Amino acid sequence: MTTPAEPPTAAPTEPPRTVTPDTPEAPPAEAIEEAAPAARESARWRPRVAIGVVILGLVVSQAVALGIMFAAGGEDASDAAVAGAFVLADLLLVAIIVAFASRGAERLTGATLGVRRTPFWRAVGWTLAIWIGILTLEGLYALLVGGFSNVEEDAGITDGEMVLILFAVAVITPIAEELAFRGYLFPALTRWRGPWIGALVTALIFGAAHVASSPVLAVPALALFGFGACMLFWFTGSLLPCVGLHAANNALVMSVGGAWTWQVLVAVIGCVALSVLLMLPFARERAPYAAA
Repeated sequence: MTTPAEPPTAAPTEPPRTVTPDTPEAPPAEAIEEAAPAARESARWRPRVAIGVVILGLVVSQAVALGIMFAAGGEDASDAAVAGAFVLADLLLVAIIVAFASRGAERLTGATLGVRRTPFWRAVGWTLAIWIGILTLEGLYALLVGGFSNVEEDAGITDGEMVLILFAVAVITPIAEELAFRGYLFPALTRWRGPWIGALVTALIFGAAHVASSPVLAVPALALFGFGACMLFWFTGSLLPCVGLHAANNALVMSVGGAWTWQVLVAVIGCVALSVLLMLPFARERAPYAAA
């Protein structure tokens, strides 16, 4: 004997809304959407693929830079040729990252890679706090290992040559490396194991990426810097403070190595301002933590 099917139940309906002259009108959908906090642009980047892409980008871009410098005279290459090689390598790294990142995002925008607007003083506060923390830990590490230096001194470099090197190393390189490590790799690893493990793995790869250009004892300090930059990105929701911090750090190292004195402060401020200004046209959305 078969049981007759139950009749479909009608969906409950809301009671009619009584409208009076004092009843406030519901805001339009467009206003609600504009008032809502900006959410992170999500992208489904696979962690292993992201690691492979970053390593590929670093190998290819650095090979191109070395090839250009070798063609320009090797160790005798002019500083202009070296700066040009660095800039070209950084642009190539960005191109590789963007090409692969677009495959894991429905619509790749600046916000997808973390380029978002964020409150100025909030960004300054987090940047200073994390930079002080990095410098403190680096000082403790230096005491532990008996000291190290990541400054390549070259007192004979002219001011014009130093400006070219600063533009390459303290303006373009921070943009390229932050897009690769904090904008692309760190979010992919964060989806895999959370921000702390993601920051740790990103930092280790960031430090290893500088083995060829830095003393061995400086590599752990660079990894520490990479971890701090990941945390800065996580707490501000924007890549702009990371670019500024990276530019300040590189400008400080390079200008001190060039035996500059009062020009050091000018170099740091100028490189930070220029690197962030170059990114601002792509920051068309607010960072999620920027919403009131």
